[in-house]
Amino acid sequence: MKKYIMQFLYKTIISKIFTPFLDVNIKPIELKIKQIDKCLLIAPHPDDESIGCGGILSLYPDNFKVVCLTYGNDKSIRKVEMQKAMATSNIHYQLFDLNDKKINKGFKLFKNIDISNYDIIFIPYILDQHKDHKSISLLLYKLLQVGKYKKNLKIAFYEVWSTINMPNYYVDISSVISKKLEKINSHSSQIATKNYG
Repeated sequence: MKKYIMQFLYKTIISKIFTPFLDVNIKPIELKIKQIDKCLLIAPHPDDESIGCGGILSLYPDNFKVVCLTYGNDKSIRKVEMQKAMATSNIHYQLFDLNDKKINKGFKLFKNIDISNYDIIFIPYILDQHKDHKSISLLLYKLLQVGKYKKNLKIAFYEVWSTINMPNYYVDISSVISKKLEKINSHSSQIATKNYG
């Protein structure tokens, strides 16, 4: 009986799950951004962009715009830290004023982000442990339902609090690691309690 149950499970469920999974590239390849690629990085809080993408921002500053959705827990301090971090590579950015820890309720403002001209949008990993980090995926999903975007738009997850279990792309930031650390260290109020460097 067990044998027949296993055969049934394989034919009906397991093969449908694992066959596509096995076809996916599980050996990560290097992500190369072309000079013409327009990239948008959406960060929940000031510091997430530097922790998760400080290297790629340092490699390709002219390709990126950063949108940060909330000031976090202290608007006056976090705003200055964000300015300092983005100034290290002269990156264009925009700060929204959504409520910290309630980003998931902010679609009314989020839908004003114009994604129509971007080739790649970088967002925190959907399985990140922080509620605000996860919320970005849901907000972007809603925006994709109602907004215009390029046919070949790519969505890239980046790590902040949680490791991406099986990445399919990576970016070699060894040549700009000091610039990434400079960005992270710009957020002194946040690194006072946790070392991200």
